[in-house]
Amino acid sequence: MVKFLLRAVGAVFCALALHTHAAMPSTPFLAGGDVSVLPLMEQHGARYFDRQGRQGDALKILRDSGHNIVRLRLYEAPGPGNGNDGYHWPAGSMDLPDLLAMARRSAALGMQIQLTFHYSDFWTNSKTQNVPVQWRAQLDKLPDENARFARLRQLVFERTREVMRALQAQGTVPQFVSVGNEIEGGMLYPYGAMTEANWPRLGALLQAGYEGVKSVSPTSRVILHLDDAGNLDKYRSYFDHLRALKVDYDVIGASYYPFWTKKTVQQVVDFSRAVTARYDKDLFIMEAGFNWAPNLPNGYPGQLSDNGPYPAAMSSPEGQRAFMDELLPALRRAPRVLGLLYWDPVMVATPGVGWAVRDADRKPGPNVVANTTLFDFEGRALPVLDSWHVHTAPVPEVD
Repeated sequence: MVKFLLRAVGAVFCALALHTHAAMPSTPFLAGGDVSVLPLMEQHGARYFDRQGRQGDALKILRDSGHNIVRLRLYEAPGPGNGNDGYHWPAGSMDLPDLLAMARRSAALGMQIQLTFHYSDFWTNSKTQNVPVQWRAQLDKLPDENARFARLRQLVFERTREVMRALQAQGTVPQFVSVGNEIEGGMLYPYGAMTEANWPRLGALLQAGYEGVKSVSPTSRVILHLDDAGNLDKYRSYFDHLRALKVDYDVIGASYYPFWTKKTVQQVVDFSRAVTARYDKDLFIMEAGFNWAPNLPNGYPGQLSDNGPYPAAMSSPEGQRAFMDELLPALRRAPRVLGLLYWDPVMVATPGVGWAVRDADRKPGPNVVANTTLFDFEGRALPVLDSWHVHTAPVPEVD
């Protein structure tokens, strides 16, 4: 259609279009989601249906709706006793064998892969960045702090390289790799906690991860991922420190939830322009989420109890679609924004699955994202998937 219109309006406009197209990436805009939990959902009986009501593989439904990339996360040894505050992530979920299986499954559908190393046995974010239990056992045997940190840096490099080799061996090298998850407060606490005095150590751990990735796959692009997209001061402080330390990375990653950031799409686009220009780096929205219902099935608010600056009336399936219809094309038009990954598209309301499992009695906590997925409480694809194709289609070639 674009090609036809260009020819119709004449040579002047065609020349302008050629100039514009030359400045745009030749690859499609990347838009997908974190599907790491899907095998666990399926084990607990979750069912998924497309927009026509046909039951099927959730990953294939997403791919057929226009998702062209998946995010997959890696925990080291999830299971009882290896979590935080009396909770753990289920054993066998999001460990290396699970990751390898999901990478094969995703690649078989033609989807790109974004791998996130948590370097932990459990969820990580600014508050929680626990050293894996098996790593701690090694560190505890060493004589002093310097020896422990040196070994930790080595462990980051070795484990990153090991996982990348395993992915390479099965033909599923990820196109993007995140060294850590939401590391605005640092990683691998206390060794890599972000304090003014500790920046050199944090930088050394990030560099170890980068080198581990590149030692196996120089073409994989390394992402450093913070929260709070739109907070320019936070990003300037963080990445100015990394620049001073000469830490290597390829892409800046940011999480964008209107609930937490209180930012509109336009504010995030303005932020992306400023950040990419300042550091001469591309940007990837690593997480984005918007609730399509004000409450969970049990009547309580979910993790995203509202949508920040967006009106309460948009907490609906149509409102979610309207938000993504605003966000995806705005990001696609923004210079040097590579794509977006939705959180969490597939963690639908399912008995036995929650945000984590209690150590004491193995009972799951609540599923706090069931009202922000891309499928409804019964597993039916939501209206937002009708429009996904529009925003991920390749840029038309111009003769």
